[in-house]
Amino acid sequence: MTTDEIADYFQVLEADMENNSNRAEKHIQYDVDMDFRPVTLVDNHRVCEDITILTFDRKVNVQAGEFIFLWLPGIGEKPFSALTDDPFSLVVIDVGEFTHALMDLPVGTEAYVRGPHGIPVDPGEGKKVMAVAGGTGLAAVYQIARDWGNAEVFTGARTAERLYFLEECQKIADVHVATDDGSAGFQGFVTQLLRDRLQGMSADELKDLVFYNCGPEPMVHAAIAVQREFCSDQQIFSAIDYMTKCGVGICGACAAPNGQRLCVDGPFLQAG
Repeated sequence: MTTDEIADYFQVLEADMENNSNRAEKHIQYDVDMDFRPVTLVDNHRVCEDITILTFDRKVNVQAGEFIFLWLPGIGEKPFSALTDDPFSLVVIDVGEFTHALMDLPVGTEAYVRGPHGIPVDPGEGKKVMAVAGGTGLAAVYQIARDWGNAEVFTGARTAERLYFLEECQKIADVHVATDDGSAGFQGFVTQLLRDRLQGMSADELKDLVFYNCGPEPMVHAAIAVQREFCSDQQIFSAIDYMTKCGVGICGACAAPNGQRLCVDGPFLQAG
């Protein structure tokens, strides 16, 4: 549902309560797949102290831009962008109890996946994808660059040891790397690399760009600010970590400041 559709639903629901009717029923979507499917961990590759890549034993049908929930019975569940779909893999940063448990998850562990959730991206025919990522954001944009082609990936980290999946990215896109300390690529913020690249493009090239930003909120806002210097809001899409709990638009936990919910309206929302 869109924000307007939610408002309509509650208006009809209020009328139902007053009139003892049930017209709100037609506003409810029942075809969301909430089933969990088992996956088995086959590799836990530690990138650095607090980042790991988990690879599982099978394919998960997730399109570029969608996300899934990973559930470990007795521990909890959390939404993730899939780094790859075949085999299914994801990137984890140790930021809490659940992700801490994943750091040393032993090979052979059975977990469960539900989804996909969200809306697949569609840059449009003939468009050039410019993906900007930090932290686990690379997982959200890698499949976009891979599946749509004609892409450039801008990825940043504090140090070289925190970078991951670069060789795989370089096989499918032009990759620009920045680190805060200069231990890999450009020394500075990834948004500086982005501005330098955009400044060298013609007006015709700029109008064919579509941006996908994912990472820490300050980085995403900085990327949007740079992109707005050269392009329109209609070309800019971003995913910020407003944590969804349900994945189907009910709980409201992932609502952006404008009321859109990342789980059903995004996760990539248009700027503006």
